[in-house]
Amino acid sequence: MDSQTLHKALLAPSTYDSGETEITFKETHISRLYFVGNRVYKIKKPVDFGFLDFTTLEKRLFYCQEEVRLNKRFCEGAYLGVAEIREHNGRINLDGPGQTIDYAVVMKRFPEENMLPQLLSRNDPALPERMADLARHIAERYQHLQSVGPGEDTAHLDVVKNNWEENFVQTEPFIGTTISSGTFERLAEYVRSFEDSQAELFHRREAQGWVRDGHGDLHCEHICFLDGNIAIYDCIEFNRRFRIADVLADLAFLLMDLELRGRYDLATIVRDNYLEVIGISDDTDLLLPFYQIYRAYVRGKVDSFLSSDPNADQNNRSAAAGRAKKYFNQALGYLCRTPKLILTCGLMGVGKSTIARELATPLGAELLSSDALRKELAGIPQQERHHEAFGEGIYSQSSRQATYDALLTGALATLETGRPVIVDASFADEKERKRFHAAANRAGYPVWTVLVTCDREIALQRLDDRQAKGKDASDGRRALYDQQARNFDPVKEATRVLRVDGNADTASVIDELLNAMLSDS
Repeated sequence: MDSQTLHKALLAPSTYDSGETEITFKETHISRLYFVGNRVYKIKKPVDFGFLDFTTLEKRLFYCQEEVRLNKRFCEGAYLGVAEIREHNGRINLDGPGQTIDYAVVMKRFPEENMLPQLLSRNDPALPERMADLARHIAERYQHLQSVGPGEDTAHLDVVKNNWEENFVQTEPFIGTTISSGTFERLAEYVRSFEDSQAELFHRREAQGWVRDGHGDLHCEHICFLDGNIAIYDCIEFNRRFRIADVLADLAFLLMDLELRGRYDLATIVRDNYLEVIGISDDTDLLLPFYQIYRAYVRGKVDSFLSSDPNADQNNRSAAAGRAKKYFNQALGYLCRTPKLILTCGLMGVGKSTIARELATPLGAELLSSDALRKELAGIPQQERHHEAFGEGIYSQSSRQATYDALLTGALATLETGRPVIVDASFADEKERKRFHAAANRAGYPVWTVLVTCDREIALQRLDDRQAKGKDASDGRRALYDQQARNFDPVKEATRVLRVDGNADTASVIDELLNAMLSDS
């Protein structure tokens, strides 16, 4: 039976002896999961990516059994066994009569509301405490995992190198679609240089017992908070060399994922609590970014695979391509996290805020918004509309000056902490741009101006849409656009001005900006 026919059968309630009438479904590059009442049935796609091979029935059975065995280390009671998918008289059943045509890992279904991504999406107030508990829980488990020392396998550095070279070979076909040539080449150069220059460090940590048989896929979607317990599931079963890693490598995956979701506060909590239990090392600050880049790159790779899977749903493929671009940007951003001041510049509605927000994530930058700060200074709720005449009310000269003064103070304070900062404002006044440049330069920090433009009609339509939704702090609207344009000082700065199209694909714009900043660093 071909993969698509089996998929349709597993979506039919009659396949399951459960009485459930609704089957939901989720897909990755290597698996299909079917949610049936309080159970999840996970089958492995008959694919061969080099680093895994599920192309035969025997291999799929073996790796289903391995998945159950290995995940019991982190997730007691959740993995119930392996079911046989059988065909009898043209119908599909589980563990019933007929010929076995495939296998499924059977799991308990976790409550969706307790999954970490759901807690993050609703900003659960208990998250700081939960994340501290999670970090300590993971670290305690890792203290008891098997250590893999020199002589037992290939030297760990050779495994790391092999994994990276495989990544580069397998992502090269996606250059120009989900990853740019500049990002590909820059990351390859960084990785190979780091591996060679830090060879002694890799060998030393392996000899000290920091390389262990861990999880290998530790990110937010694989974590659920239950009453009195934390479930961590879906570890790597299909390739041991992806699971054998430095204890910082799995930590790096969770930190990267939290940062990609904009939760640097929670990433800091996880990092500090994990290291307190597992042991703080002088090598941590050097190694963590390397492993965070690795984790982001791998996620970009696997989503690239899904984006090109001809058997996957087109919506899933498109979403995977978008995620892949973000992951590759995240990987590149770790090379660009030195303190710097970035100013957006442009008319209302051109896309400055979207670009600023998307750029802040890979940079790990503090984002300061003039729209939000203006209303905060005036004691006005963010979503309260103020449709005043151009240059009046909270948009008067005095209010504007107070807003920019506060933005500059906040930006300099952030730079002093060693973190990049993005000031999202129009910066229509050349004198204001020069004031920010001069202040940052005196303090020893480079300044970039991101000039965003787009067609007038597109900007006007965006302003209409934004006003209709009413969920943005900005009061920019169609009636003010031409007045702002007439009062906008042309950008004459000679250095570090990056001009971007606010109507282009945002992920591609971010890639362009990151590569430009790295080229001039």
